[in-house]
Amino acid sequence: MKTLKFSMILLALFLLKTFAQATPLNAATNDPKSGIYLTAFDYKHNQLHLASDQSTSNKFRLNDFFGGKTLTLSHEGKNYQFSKDSIYGYRDKDGNDYRFYKSNSAKYKILENGRIVIYERQQPGNKQTGFKPLVRYYFSDGVNGEVYPLSLHHLKNVFKDQPAFEVIDANFQTDDDLTKYDNYHHMFRINHLLVKLL
Repeated sequence: MKTLKFSMILLALFLLKTFAQATPLNAATNDPKSGIYLTAFDYKHNQLHLASDQSTSNKFRLNDFFGGKTLTLSHEGKNYQFSKDSIYGYRDKDGNDYRFYKSNSAKYKILENGRIVIYERQQPGNKQTGFKPLVRYYFSDGVNGEVYPLSLHHLKNVFKDQPAFEVIDANFQTDDDLTKYDNYHHMFRINHLLVKLL
């Protein structure tokens, strides 16, 4: 009887160890780290094309100099070239998502996809900023909407005939207020207030 119990315990430990080792491997192959979003639908549904995982590594060349119109992706030893105005965007190796919009060289880092999509764009600094990059914030109403500077003027104009207008008008006094992050809810304050209207 003791031998049977001991054998059952050994079998259970063996199966537990085997399952614990197999789970991370399966999870990693289903969790791409970088790739291309061909459309807004792809971004919205987290469908990356030419996606990397633990066994592969993607390298991007954005060809940004002189307003380059193409993005080159090195994937599994092959180079793929995309026209920036024909794809939605991409996810880099650090898990950051970017959207291309109108100007071929304009890439917008997606900070949050909530009631509004909030973006960040860095531009080279100058003498006045001590050559630190200038960070500007933008938004769109939906993942495929027009991109505007994140300002009270633009938000009120986009939502002028909707209940969101009243929320914006009552809760934000300056453009800087719009970039405040709500640490408790882990989202931008503007999105936390607007999501209540849905």
